[in-house]
Amino acid sequence: MTMTRRAALAAATALPVLPRLARAQDWSPRDTVRLINPFAPGGSPDILARVMAPHMQAVLGQPMVVENRPGAGAAVGTRSVARAAPDGLTVLLAPISSVIAPFMMRDPGYALSDFKPVTLLATTPFVLVARPGLFADVRAWDAAVRANPGRYKAATGGPGTPHQLSAVLYQSMSGADITLVNYRGTAAGLTDIRAGTVEFMFADMPATLGQVRDGGLQALAVNTPQRVPALPDVPTMAETVAPGFESNSWVMWWVPAATPDAIVNRLNAAARHALAQPEVRQRVAEVGFVGAGGSDVATAQAHMRSEAEKWSALIRARGLRFDD
Repeated sequence: MTMTRRAALAAATALPVLPRLARAQDWSPRDTVRLINPFAPGGSPDILARVMAPHMQAVLGQPMVVENRPGAGAAVGTRSVARAAPDGLTVLLAPISSVIAPFMMRDPGYALSDFKPVTLLATTPFVLVARPGLFADVRAWDAAVRANPGRYKAATGGPGTPHQLSAVLYQSMSGADITLVNYRGTAAGLTDIRAGTVEFMFADMPATLGQVRDGGLQALAVNTPQRVPALPDVPTMAETVAPGFESNSWVMWWVPAATPDAIVNRLNAAARHALAQPEVRQRVAEVGFVGAGGSDVATAQAHMRSEAEKWSALIRARGLRFDD
């Protein structure tokens, strides 16, 4: 084959690809992109959002700002994005609570079908922490709570949070009877563990890691399928006392369901660019996130569906309501 024929064949083969690439780059935001965090500042989603935001302009040509809209177990901020224009200028920093609320609230003001997932940013490992010296290890904890129905108190971040659902999932799998004490967020629950008001909590690792490292909390087990690099000597629940146990949080980006695919693809590319930056990678590793590279759109969609199926089944089986 001559060089001319090879060049012509290569050009012809490339023709169907070029329009797709062009369409993926068609959209550019006309103004600042608002990233809505449905929780108060300071939590693990907020940490991730704020370390990524400065890097968005390199891809989008416009800055991204983080706006906190807490309330009603993430429902306030989540429904504000469901009602936003599908123009790419309003993005939800979606935590697991955004999936949970429609199954626990009578009227959260939105449905999961109101959204289109953009990317799964990262997983937030959950870790079972307790007051130091109370339990020798996770097996001793498991034996104690099983043998003493209702005696031990677990802090949660509130109804509908992954802290609550982690404890309920353990109860469902083990048959243990634990008294759940709901707080307004993780920090208050961890403070009361240290004060002796409650004994333990299933909590997100970014919120607990510093206190574990300084000896204020004891890490008994992580809720991920495998051990995590930030706590390599801490076993998993699954390998010790609850085979198959997995309960973690995560952070995604969602946009209104009518958002065009070109916008979704551009936002996806921007997120993955930000997560690839060395200072971002260092920060998310420091606070304990795992898998912080961003996913493609199809993976994000599949993850949203599977999480909805898993937690809605538990919520129905246990009769959980947001006002419990």
